[in-house]
Amino acid sequence: MSIEELSKEECLELLQHESYVGRVAFVSDGRPVILPVNYLADDKTVVFCTIPGENVSALREVAPVAFEVDAIRPLYNAGWSVIVQGTAQEVVDPDEVEMLRRGPLKPWGTTEAEHWIRITIEDISGSRVPDS
Repeated sequence: MSIEELSKEECLELLQHESYVGRVAFVSDGRPVILPVNYLADDKTVVFCTIPGENVSALREVAPVAFEVDAIRPLYNAGWSVIVQGTAQEVVDPDEVEMLRRGPLKPWGTTEAEHWIRITIEDISGSRVPDS
């Protein structure tokens, strides 16, 4: 069994089309936080919506974050993982927020689209353990 490094193109393909829930990692009040979110991604950004809260307030300003998606096949000892390093910031432009609210992303954790957060993809990497 060997671990394969994924190309940028493969990482973007998996991020955009093979996963719908990811984990955003950031620091809030000096402590690490990991928040599961459903999201949309393109070649340059990841966007998700969340409700107000103590931890999320750290993302309302420009903040460094990591974002991770994966899939595993435990019976085959296989899977893949993609990690994005970037900067998160709340989307505040009213026209853009309205466009996001009308788009295909429907937040699971809330019926109201409270805070839209965009992560700029500054670095993306991934790996795969193929089926054995």
